[in-house]
Amino acid sequence: MTEVRSPPPAVVSAGGWTDFGNVGKVDRLGGAQSYWTSRSLRLSGYFPQHPNRAVYSVARAKLQPRKRVSRILLLLIFLLWMGWTPRPMPGAAAKPAPTRGSSVQQGNGSAGAGARYLPAPPPGAPRFGIPVFLGFYAFMLGVMRLWSRFLARNVTSDNLDRSLRRFNKVMLVARVLVPAWFGVGLFLLGWGPWVNDLLQVGRPGSMFRVLQLPGLLLGTFPAFVAWVGLWWSQYPADHSLREHNLLDQLEAGQPIYAPPTFREYFTANLRLQVLFTVAPVLAIVFLRDALALAMRPFLTPGTAVSNAIEFGAMVGSTVLVFLFAPELLRRVLQTQPLPDSPLRRRLEAMCRRVGMRYRDILLWHTQNNMGNAAVMGILPPVRYILLSDLLLERMDDEQIEAVFAHEVGHVVHRHMAWYVVVIMIFTLALVSLEQVVRRVTPLNVALNGVPQDLLDVLSIIAPLAGFLLFFGFLSRRFERQADVYAARTMEESRGRVQGSERVQGSGFGVQQGTADAPASTPEPGAAPPPSPEPRTLNPEPSVVGHYGATVFASALHRVAVMNNIPLGPRRRPRRGVFRRLGHSLDQFVEAIHNWFHGSVPHRMAYLRGLSTDPGLTHRFDRFMLRLYCTLLFILFASAAFVFASSL
Repeated sequence: MTEVRSPPPAVVSAGGWTDFGNVGKVDRLGGAQSYWTSRSLRLSGYFPQHPNRAVYSVARAKLQPRKRVSRILLLLIFLLWMGWTPRPMPGAAAKPAPTRGSSVQQGNGSAGAGARYLPAPPPGAPRFGIPVFLGFYAFMLGVMRLWSRFLARNVTSDNLDRSLRRFNKVMLVARVLVPAWFGVGLFLLGWGPWVNDLLQVGRPGSMFRVLQLPGLLLGTFPAFVAWVGLWWSQYPADHSLREHNLLDQLEAGQPIYAPPTFREYFTANLRLQVLFTVAPVLAIVFLRDALALAMRPFLTPGTAVSNAIEFGAMVGSTVLVFLFAPELLRRVLQTQPLPDSPLRRRLEAMCRRVGMRYRDILLWHTQNNMGNAAVMGILPPVRYILLSDLLLERMDDEQIEAVFAHEVGHVVHRHMAWYVVVIMIFTLALVSLEQVVRRVTPLNVALNGVPQDLLDVLSIIAPLAGFLLFFGFLSRRFERQADVYAARTMEESRGRVQGSERVQGSGFGVQQGTADAPASTPEPGAAPPPSPEPRTLNPEPSVVGHYGATVFASALHRVAVMNNIPLGPRRRPRRGVFRRLGHSLDQFVEAIHNWFHGSVPHRMAYLRGLSTDPGLTHRFDRFMLRLYCTLLFILFASAAFVFASSL
């Protein structure tokens, strides 16, 4: 039975936060009204595995698929288009090669100056390919919209969970169909040739032979319109769900907010899903196009130097965007500096203790739709730590500090720099594989018999699948290392507090003077006492204790409940083919998410296991050291192989 009581007297900070001690924080900055009822938080042990119905009713108010799955699907749209349209080098116009959607009529058996580019008919029925491609997207949006409106009008408390689970699964299938049908239209229905003919990519001297951004925007436009249109289809069901959950939220002791308008709903999803993924990609292509145009007059057509400069322009653009993307993304996401409060000062003190430099700690506005934290930026001048509004609202200060320590752990162990190493290893591996295929005659002969369109699809899907497998393996280890760091940090913070209490209780002063002089309070206006000497970014060899593991595990549990992450295996349905297919789809989505982060119960259990034996923490440290050494060895070995093969 949930205990409902009035909050203790509020303490309003200068930044506009209302602080109720360890009960929670209510955001007044945006003018949103919320009503807080408290729930006792048990930090002496792990949370129960089966929360009551009210808590899960609050957590289920999310119909979107996991953000990571959505971003992978959005990136797949870009990869399909880029893989379909190989571009010539900036000056490679001396011997034009036919592009897709264009055919070359040759005179005297040569493809020299007399080559003419003519539009090639799209495969299949040219009159119906484009209407079928665009019509399928319109039909899918219309069906999902009608279903969503039907649910909004007919859903009741009895069939709410069952109806929305079914709708959510079909919505996930629809989102998977967006890039899948885009590939069908690109390779089979003539959408790609139609775009190339519209931009006159095949015409010699055309500016669009050099620029990639216009074709990328126009080519992927239908897929992104369909993706955004699914929000319009989904909104009635989402709005109805939020209205049904208002009473459950009140019973669960959670703040109550009015359901967002369609404009607010659309803007929030646009920021979190599309712009967060699309903006860096478009920035890379834009910089590449600018460099290509600037260097075009100075390049000799068709030379190795031209090719190398083109490759260097793409690499340079990627590096620049990667380094300074945090400045772009903090504007894409709705963020603001975290107001001055006791919590912020605690977080800043933690950063000073470990010697971590950063630009700012940001409050991440998600319309109370996501409880999450993030860190972005390799360089300290553009490094930001983000804490979402829902996370700040529904966690106590100690849990927030544990989540913040997890993000600090990513910086301390330089995980973002290691991700760069992983990308370099994967790129060199692809180059090495290409060189091996070219030199092995049987493989060349076998690949010549495969249709070109199939090879293009496989050249996109296979490397992406391989990268996700490799990246997921390392990402789980990095997340575990950040978990261990957070548990260590919370254990050390408890030791510092206990040590400070023992010093104060011993009667020894902290100021110079006689030994029996009590600690005095500094005079108003006096200089503050010196802060403790910051450590370097190399973590101290501490261990995971019971307290640190318990605090961070409680934070993980709260994050799971807030974001509707299952804390136990789903029961397999005994009857019904469609129910079993839906169960399999849920398991697949959970497996994708857990592949990158690991499941919350497994992460909690691992920390609890480390807390039982100090030697296990040191064993984990040695494993991570061997992993880093292995990555460096693979990097240098693959680079040496590519260099030797190019001689």
